[in-house]
Amino acid sequence: MSTVADYELKAKELISSNKFFQLIANWCPDCQYTNSILTKFDVLQRFKTLDIGDLPKDEQETWRVAFKNVTGSRNLPTIFIDGRIWATETEIHNCEDGNVLPAKFKEAGLL
Repeated sequence: MSTVADYELKAKELISSNKFFQLIANWCPDCQYTNSILTKFDVLQRFKTLDIGDLPKDEQETWRVAFKNVTGSRNLPTIFIDGRIWATETEIHNCEDGNVLPAKFKEAGLL
């Protein structure tokens, strides 16, 4: 049986080994919104995605605790670029509302 420490190691590996990474759950409306934006800009395929939505509830929680311990965030979704938190749905909404998403995506190397 895996421990939280095992999940923390896996979380670190996922973040560090993928330039573009996101933590999501398929049942999460904010994740669905964020994926729709990434799809709209044709960049979703550039992301390695860990979708915890179909895992047992206790395993979902263990993943979220592990990400909180490693990054300080357990938010769904959380987008990481170059090993750092780049955005959650709040930042995506703000960038969309401010009409700056294309510039932000270009700056991040997505466009």
